[in-house]
Amino acid sequence: MVKSMWGHGGVVQAPDGAIWKLATSAKKDSEPVSRKVDSIVLLVGADDVSATKKFYVERGLKVGKSFGSYVDFDMGSSPIGFGLYKHRALAKDAGVPPEGTGSHRLAVHSDLGQFTDPDGFAWEPTRQ
Repeated sequence: MVKSMWGHGGVVQAPDGAIWKLATSAKKDSEPVSRKVDSIVLLVGADDVSATKKFYVERGLKVGKSFGSYVDFDMGSSPIGFGLYKHRALAKDAGVPPEGTGSHRLAVHSDLGQFTDPDGFAWEPTRQ
């Protein structure tokens, strides 16, 4: 674990190759140790954070927080969040080459339809 702006966090790679960035939700935690997860945030890498932020705002998402190279969209009461982070910084955190490989396809429960964002992430709605 490493100290981060939000408390403590770290980066791990799952056996399937997926990379997970973990962080605490508070700097001071006085609760007993548990396996409870407060929320999960899908943080995707963006080459041009401002342009990608504009793309998602134009599709109806509202910005909760924005710090230049980081954007956190306001997802209401959902336990699943969505954010953007500078692509190179995210790759550095994960210890992987910024060129990257792997899937850019995401299937979500949404009424936004099918689209591809400026960074090549292809979103498609799940079947109900």
